[in-house]
Amino acid sequence: MKEETDSKYQLCKHEETTDHLTIGCSILAKHAYLITHNKVCAHMHYSIRKALSIETKDKWYRHTSQPVYEQEDVRVFWNQAGHTDRELTANRPHTIMRNKKEKTCILIDVAIPTERNVVKKEAEKELKYKSFSWRSKVYN
Repeated sequence: MKEETDSKYQLCKHEETTDHLTIGCSILAKHAYLITHNKVCAHMHYSIRKALSIETKDKWYRHTSQPVYEQEDVRVFWNQAGHTDRELTANRPHTIMRNKKEKTCILIDVAIPTERNVVKKEAEKELKYKSFSWRSKVYN
C-alpha cells in the first residue's frame, strides 16, 4: 500500500507552494524573509560603496553599513530619513544617494517579490515615494 504525503506546509498548515514558501508564509515572514531582505540590502550597499571607490571590506558579507558615507560630492545615506522642504509620509528608503555637483538624488527601496509580483511591487514603491520625488528639495 502506497503512503500518501501531506501537501500542507508543516509550520503553518498552508498549502505548500513555491509562492507560499517564498513570499506568503506568515511564519517565515517574521524572520526568514527579513534575513533575505537584509542580505540583499547589505550587498547592494557594499556594491554602491565599491562603485563610488569608498573603502570597503574585502567581502560583501563582512560589510557593515553605517548611516552616512561621503565621497567628494556624493553622500550615501543608509536607512536614514530624507529631510525635505515639506513633510512626507514615506521618507525612509533603504538608501539615498545625493550628488551635490549634479544636483541629483537617487532613492533605493528594496523589495524581494516573486517573479509574478514584480510589476505590482514596482508600482507600490513608485506610488509610495512619488511625493518624495515631486520637486522636493532634499536637505541631507
